[in-house]
Amino acid sequence: DACELVASLHITMTTRATSVLLRRLGQRAIAVRLSSQGLKQIRCLSSEALSIGGKIQELATTLPHMDCVRYEHKNLKFAFEHVQQHSEALAIGFWEYGFRPGDKVLSWLPLHFAEQHILQVACSKAGLVLYHLDPSEAVSDEAAAVDSLKSALEVTQANALISQEAGDDVSYVRLCQKAIPEIRIFDFAYGMPFVTPRFPHLRLPVHTGFDIRDLDGFMLYRHMLVPSGDLDKRFEMAKAESPSGSTPLVGQLVKGSDGNFSLGPTLTNTEAITNNVWPEVSSILKKEYIEVEGVGVIF
Repeated sequence: DACELVASLHITMTTRATSVLLRRLGQRAIAVRLSSQGLKQIRCLSSEALSIGGKIQELATTLPHMDCVRYEHKNLKFAFEHVQQHSEALAIGFWEYGFRPGDKVLSWLPLHFAEQHILQVACSKAGLVLYHLDPSEAVSDEAAAVDSLKSALEVTQANALISQEAGDDVSYVRLCQKAIPEIRIFDFAYGMPFVTPRFPHLRLPVHTGFDIRDLDGFMLYRHMLVPSGDLDKRFEMAKAESPSGSTPLVGQLVKGSDGNFSLGPTLTNTEAITNNVWPEVSSILKKEYIEVEGVGVIF
């Protein structure tokens, strides 16, 4: 059970001094609310009340250099501090583009990609709801995959779409352009917001590759990373509640017999851990080193 201890402090502390205090408190997770006068309240939570992102931050603080996962794809190995740094940078990137808690992200990434698991933790940190669409359908039937993508975008009302550039001899960016033709003519370089009448909620198409030529309507995943380290400050300035175990996180897509999707129940951070919805992230949280099988060093 989460134990809550709220203490009013009549001292003035800077944000930097507060962060030092939190680090020294060690294993206990702390959710803080700051004002211009300093620290007003401290809420001590048991580890069960933490979000997935909060648990990763705790592990990165206590075991920063401990290896936790290796990916055959691109031959990447992450320690806890790497998972923390990448996921927080991506979470801040979402905030930088105007995303706020409760916004929705649709992932069209394979489950063996490191970017998929970083995205899962980042959505937890940013308070976003993450849906996943299986990209393997495109390997056997590209037309059906485009229809599935359209249906998923409509049903989820996703504000961001994250896709790989290409894989298994399939150009996923071209399939995205078929589903969302406005990507072909849009150019993020002009600094204008992305708009598509077909999916008015969609604000950000992203791909994880490196190519920019003829793909100006996509934001590059690597350009989404903002390592400013001020995620807590952004929540404070927006007067938004920091994510916890009860924050919605995992959206579920249910495919009907007609090929169209409907929405299943949305799981909280705690439910995602309890139900082992994301096995790789669950293993990381348990400090169980894992190797994720993939297709080798393919860039």
